[in-house]
Amino acid sequence: MFFLRVFKSLGAAALMCLLGASLAFGAMLPQHKRIAVVIFEEASGFFRENLAVDTSSTVITKTLIENGYPVVNAAQVERIKQDKRSELLMNGNPKAIRELGKIYDVRIFLVGKATMAQAVKNDFGTYTATATVTIQGYSTQDGKYLLSEMSSSKQLGGTPDEASQRAVEAAAQELARKLISGPSQSIHSSKAPSSYRKVVVQLMNANDFQGVNDVLGAIKNHSATSEAAVTSYGGGRGSISVSFGGTLEELAYAVRAVRGVKSAVVQGGVVVATFE
Repeated sequence: MFFLRVFKSLGAAALMCLLGASLAFGAMLPQHKRIAVVIFEEASGFFRENLAVDTSSTVITKTLIENGYPVVNAAQVERIKQDKRSELLMNGNPKAIRELGKIYDVRIFLVGKATMAQAVKNDFGTYTATATVTIQGYSTQDGKYLLSEMSSSKQLGGTPDEASQRAVEAAAQELARKLISGPSQSIHSSKAPSSYRKVVVQLMNANDFQGVNDVLGAIKNHSATSEAAVTSYGGGRGSISVSFGGTLEELAYAVRAVRGVKSAVVQGGVVVATFE
């Protein structure tokens, strides 16, 4: 009877550990912390300045609320955007993050950019548009970087604006799914898991998070990459952790090919990339 009680206790403890692990790794965003989704839109082409205004933030906010996350309303987000310090959010400025969090009662900032390329006419007589939504999260308690994600989508539409609208909506929906379900892993199974090793890519002069995401995308698309994620960003510096099956020189070459990267060299087992 004693051993049965011990077994049950150990079984319950093991079950709680498993549940705790699933909760810890099942979502990128911590729940029960007030979130502000602040995304700035940028559309290429003439007379497109007001295209898809707040579409991506609306889609992401709606998805987070539906999944039980407390999110500040649109009026509060607009007040944050009107604050002159909001420009510093895109650069991960810790002081601005802490100050804005205290003023507007925000615990986590999700800051990003929705970029819409100019739609082009396709062979079917309709239009094809591509949109990319990038986002990075910061804790207002200490101003530290928490996470980043990126999603792109290509969609068709009867008009250029319709195609762009559909593209940014689809990209935002996919990004919201990633935020809730956890970081995606890009797996290339041509190598055995044991052949991968952890590598760090350090980014210098990274004053725009778009550049960081461009490097991350290039690394994820490399055939020798098992998984990759941004682990830190702020003050013009960033760090990407990579599980890589190739040589450091191969990784540096892939990073060097990214637009805006001035150099990427191997230094003491680390790839150091510097932006222009």
